[in-house]
Amino acid sequence: MSTVGFVHPDVAPQEISRTRACAIAARHCTNTRRVREMNELYDLACEGATTIVTDVPMADSHYLGLTGNRNRVLVHYSGQDTARSAWARQLLPRAEELEADPRMYSIKDKYERIIREANFELMQRPLVNVTAYFGKNPDFMGRISYTVDRKYAKLALDMVINFVRVTERTQNLYDDSTSLGGMRDIRLVVHPEWVNPDWLARKGRINPFDPRQELDDPEPPRILMLFDVEANTAFLLGGRYFGESKKAALTLIWNSALEAGIGMPIHGSTKTLTVRNGGADPEKVTFITIGLSGSGKSTLGNDPHREHLDYDAGESVRVGNDDAQVVLYEPSDPDRATVGLEDGCYNKSDDYSPGSFYLSTVQTAENCMVTRLDGELVLIHEDVLCANGRVETARHMLPGADNCLDTPWPDYLCLLMKDETLPPVMLIEDPRLTTAMYMTLATKSGTAENIPLEQMGKLKMIPGANPFNVWGNRKEALALEKMLKVTGAKGLVLNTAGFYKNKSGDVEDIPKELSLSIYPKIAKGLIDWKDWDLFPGTKIPDPACLVDIDPGFEKRFDPAKVRHKTHYKKLAIQRIQERLLFLAQLGIDAYFTNPLHKVMLRLHGEE
Repeated sequence: MSTVGFVHPDVAPQEISRTRACAIAARHCTNTRRVREMNELYDLACEGATTIVTDVPMADSHYLGLTGNRNRVLVHYSGQDTARSAWARQLLPRAEELEADPRMYSIKDKYERIIREANFELMQRPLVNVTAYFGKNPDFMGRISYTVDRKYAKLALDMVINFVRVTERTQNLYDDSTSLGGMRDIRLVVHPEWVNPDWLARKGRINPFDPRQELDDPEPPRILMLFDVEANTAFLLGGRYFGESKKAALTLIWNSALEAGIGMPIHGSTKTLTVRNGGADPEKVTFITIGLSGSGKSTLGNDPHREHLDYDAGESVRVGNDDAQVVLYEPSDPDRATVGLEDGCYNKSDDYSPGSFYLSTVQTAENCMVTRLDGELVLIHEDVLCANGRVETARHMLPGADNCLDTPWPDYLCLLMKDETLPPVMLIEDPRLTTAMYMTLATKSGTAENIPLEQMGKLKMIPGANPFNVWGNRKEALALEKMLKVTGAKGLVLNTAGFYKNKSGDVEDIPKELSLSIYPKIAKGLIDWKDWDLFPGTKIPDPACLVDIDPGFEKRFDPAKVRHKTHYKKLAIQRIQERLLFLAQLGIDAYFTNPLHKVMLRLHGEE
């Protein structure tokens, strides 16, 4: 068939960027092996120099389409980069930026040259290309093309395991989907061995024992994650850590949903509790949990709450997706209004101790220790090798999970924070105040981030616990408020760290058991809320509702009972000031900051 005059959205000159053209070239070059069979991909992953084939059985190799003896957990290593490197991300200027400032063309040209040169290097190596889908929802589903150096085929294997494998069933779902009227494929190209030549050159001329040189010769990034957002394409140069590939795909997926106005991107987990509150019919209550790694998002999001629900009476928990959602504004099916994007779970394994149930859910691993025990190669988790060991978990094996990734609209949007001025839980009904708290989500840097040790543990704010926002903070705030209004969801803030104890800086640690009781108590209507005088627009629990979980709740966690009230108020004022300053730096409208100004006035006693 002649292709002269053939027009396709991926090849029409007016519809394609130079970055995307490079990604397509890498996929089709002579050295690229397009792998569609899971057995072949597993075998290639086993050959990687940084891969170890353990003797630990995979949780469910059959679910992945693997046959024969391809049923052992593979673990790979990523060198010094064992966490995500948000500092390495750079965006190619968009069309409106180029139009507004012609100087941006030079930045665009610089990055395109880097991409072409890296692509040139990569194409001279054996490569592997795989395809995966995201989502299983006809309202929002798409395709990912992933190209990587064949030596690192384990990354490609994890990409397929983490997202949605191409099968006859999922291909039919994709063919029948109406996502964005035909959304462009996500294209990712990964060059794990790339090192920035500018970084190497500087390294060669800097005397590490002369700190004065540092001031005159700022260090360029060692690795670069280059995103052409408008073209749904990214080149991950130096991207050895799988989390970099996963978050790159999610970044472009989320951006597509937001830009098309189809829904609100959420970096969080979903679950629905089915409870009986005295009525004949069970009630369903859905929660979205938002928080950075280490804040308790997976713990709270995946817990079956067996201590608080009567499973014999038909009460239960159904988990949706662990990490990535899009809340649709106009779903065709109300039971699937929140779209889960991933079929696997990319989990920290720091608490995968001997005897843990979660050890039986591991499909593959990353940066975990391997040793020989009784003649077999076994995995040792609990962050022995590094501070961010990871596994791909068989999501469908988690309690309450099934093959559907979606849940209904949320009834509650829960923000996990680490702020000693906040009680263990507070309720927010005003969408503007919920948005302000979402945009100032307070947490502490953890081991899931590739940052210097001295920055670990410091309090900081990351809007929506998503450090990979490429669409802009103002747009995110407006989209979240729209989602809250459309769904009617209320806001929850859970402090999962510690609450103010005294002016010496001590805190009362908030027990995990207390945090885990909140969702079932809310769903069953067992919490009586009272207005929190110091924080207008919010409510906190009557302490009597939680004494069964923590007998000392009122004394330890009721803001009205703090010992040093004046000092506590000063600290609370400081935290609100920090939030207001942060929102100002983000360029967020006064429309969203006004509720926090009311809090400030109340704390100052001026309202």
